[in-house]
Amino acid sequence: MGKSKKRIFNRNKNENGTLLKREDALLSVVKAVKSNNLTPEAQHLIGIFGFSREELSENGLTYEELKLLPHFC
Repeated sequence: MGKSKKRIFNRNKNENGTLLKREDALLSVVKAVKSNNLTPEAQHLIGIFGFSREELSENGLTYEELKLLPHFC
């Protein structure tokens, strides 16, 4: 490995990246749906973590709120 690649690799390894836990993502999606503001970011989190409608309902969403979600959930 060349010096430049090694430097870049070590820099990325040592920097702290953002860490998003599944529970935090779930809470932010539930909060977005409850506030009737389903942003593209919330939709992206649903897709990344694969939240099912059952899992969202267990965390506080009502049937009416679940019906507002897109079909991919």
